[in-house]
Amino acid sequence: MDKHERLQKYKYDEYTVVTNFETYEDALEYADKHHGELIEVGFTDGSDNPLPDDTGNLIAEHRTFKVGLDKEYKVYYSQDKEFQDMAEGILELMKEKEDDNTPEDWIADQNIATGDRIIIEKNGEINTVTTRERVKFLMRGSLYELAVKVPNNNED
Repeated sequence: MDKHERLQKYKYDEYTVVTNFETYEDALEYADKHHGELIEVGFTDGSDNPLPDDTGNLIAEHRTFKVGLDKEYKVYYSQDKEFQDMAEGILELMKEKEDDNTPEDWIADQNIATGDRIIIEKNGEINTVTTRERVKFLMRGSLYELAVKVPNNNED
């Protein structure tokens, strides 16, 4: 999948907000190429419309997204040290339970960027392995994303 095919655009009267960047560098490159500016947005109102929100501190941390869930949840991002060990353990458990399915296919879904994967732990146990998009809809969590704000005459 081309890195620009995955981008999501939200058109407003005078500008467009572009989200779903795979890397911080991709967002910078897009902003430069389209005369846009890096901003932070949040999907926090239960809808699929981004609102300006710098709660995630994404620009300072050079991250593309963060998840906000209730305090009993702990989120591990794919770039976190613990993530890989946890993912390998989960795959082994899935292999034991499911002889006919290949869990690698599910975890390596080609429509999901590697950096989008997260593991969510609740009360010390794995609650789910998911993606940033699924958090918005399935877990009613907040999603904070790095975005590029582009004047409507420069977005494509």
